[in-house]
Amino acid sequence: MRNYIALVSKDPGSVWGVHFPDLPGCTSAADTMEAAVDNAGRALRLWAEDEADLPDASTLDQLRKQADVREDLAAGAIVVYVPLIIAQRKQRYNVMLDPALVQGIDRAARTAGVSRSDFISHAASRSLEEATGAVVMNKSAARKNDVSKTSGRSRRARRSRA
Repeated sequence: MRNYIALVSKDPGSVWGVHFPDLPGCTSAADTMEAAVDNAGRALRLWAEDEADLPDASTLDQLRKQADVREDLAAGAIVVYVPLIIAQRKQRYNVMLDPALVQGIDRAARTAGVSRSDFISHAASRSLEEATGAVVMNKSAARKNDVSKTSGRSRRARRSRA
């Protein structure tokens, strides 16, 4: 997980602006500070989806050494940390769940045409996003979903034909 720093600021007569010093061109804006902070995660996701190699996230101390960041902070910019989680590969974990919960998960997973693991992974990702504001990405899963959308078949349907 990387914690990118976004600077949120507002000039008189303008909207709230957001930019990430580590990510050139990753910006957003909104009418309120709260909306600008919410948009920071969306901007980070869009920027990261288009980049093959993401730069390491700098610490606040490292960023403060940059003249433009010092100026922004002196002018009242607010520092917001936006966690970015990029899922790269799956690994087996042993978890304990109530059997009735597993039945519900299995039913919902079948309806969605995904595996139990994929369903739980998606639910955990959404929960992390809602609870912490983290941006959770899985580039390989996004590509698989694009393939299944264009073919009109789920992964389970493709497997059963094989």
